[in-house]
Amino acid sequence: MAYERETLFFSMLGLALGALVIGLVLSLVIDRRGRLGLVKLVQPVALELAALVAVVCVAGSLFMSEVANFNPCRLCWVQRAFMYPAALVLIAALVTKRRAVAAAGGVLAVLGLPVSIFHRVEEATGTSIGGVCEIANPCSYKWFEHFGFVTIPTLAGIGFVGIITLVSLHLFGRTS
Repeated sequence: MAYERETLFFSMLGLALGALVIGLVLSLVIDRRGRLGLVKLVQPVALELAALVAVVCVAGSLFMSEVANFNPCRLCWVQRAFMYPAALVLIAALVTKRRAVAAAGGVLAVLGLPVSIFHRVEEATGTSIGGVCEIANPCSYKWFEHFGFVTIPTLAGIGFVGIITLVSLHLFGRTS
């Protein structure tokens, strides 16, 4: 498969982000006193990490379409319509230090996540559920698959969940 190393790299980044999200959620639920220190470690840089996740997602999608020549389907474009502005908004939140701007980046991720889930379902079932995509470029086509489940919409979904988690930690996380 062409671009095996690159897609594997993005897949491993996605799994690392997923592990961080799981660790943060478990830490918030189980480690209420913060003894493990994961939340305390991540919270001061949560907004920076959210912006980084969005920028890496944008870079990954551009690499896949412009370098690897993976033809984006309509659902890919819709996901991009939420991820690309989220990257810009989260960078603006870093510059302006305004919580409302950071929240707007989180809202874009919240809106993009259902599209990724829907896309992943279409891909997993191999069918066009809502008739959204073209016959010549179906949303169910898998350009790659790593670890038995990581595909383009999986990575987009992990990116959206990562942004939601990190922005939430930035806005609502523990203060001590």
